[in-house]
Amino acid sequence: MTTDKGYRKILENKLYDSYIHKHIRYPVIDEEKWNLLLFLVEQHKTLTSLQREKYIISTMLVQIALDTHDFVPVKQKAGTENEMIEKQLQVLSGDYYSGLYYLLLAEAGEIQFIQTLANAIREINELKVTLYYEEQLPLETWLNIKMKLNASLLVHVAKYLHGAELESIIQNWLMYRRLDTEEATYGYSLLRMEWEARNNKATSMPLIDEKLLRDYEKAVYRAISQLSNSSLSMEQFIYSQETNELRTSRL
Repeated sequence: MTTDKGYRKILENKLYDSYIHKHIRYPVIDEEKWNLLLFLVEQHKTLTSLQREKYIISTMLVQIALDTHDFVPVKQKAGTENEMIEKQLQVLSGDYYSGLYYLLLAEAGEIQFIQTLANAIREINELKVTLYYEEQLPLETWLNIKMKLNASLLVHVAKYLHGAELESIIQNWLMYRRLDTEEATYGYSLLRMEWEARNNKATSMPLIDEKLLRDYEKAVYRAISQLSNSSLSMEQFIYSQETNELRTSRL
């Protein structure tokens, strides 16, 4: 049975390209999503070891592709030739990682899982378009979109493997962990800064405070209490992650 370390090594081998990483930073793993993905896949007892490997690696390739594209400035123009090359490579490397997931699953004949990840990518892009063009979104709507964006990929994987009842848990838990991590790392929320920048600080408000953080946490345990399939051990997984301090890592 492949271990966490073994999966990381396989992913690293898929990602490495000496030319790309000469110009742009090496991909970073979101540890929260990595651990949750491993849990979701390993809890599906009928998967073969090969299927587990393909599902884990292909999903993380998509996540890294999405994260890589998010680093590309939407409006900022490159000031120098090197900056232009870096920006172009950032886009192309995201496309490259995305292409790898398709190749990996196509070779294994996993057409249904290809469709699952493609549906997640489509939903994420649609949500990003809404954020970009809808400039006057209410705070609650904006937060809901950000929560869905943060969790969409793993929600689609969870639905494919276990059905729809984990959606609320995954969305709220990943949002809670994101806010908690940002507060612990920076002393403030990057999400709050994004909201204030979007609104030119005209509607600045205590967006990220203890109450909002606890609201997400309560939503997680409320959803857990309504689970019908206790064999997923979702509560034990979440408790185990509460003591895990490593939130992101380089491969």
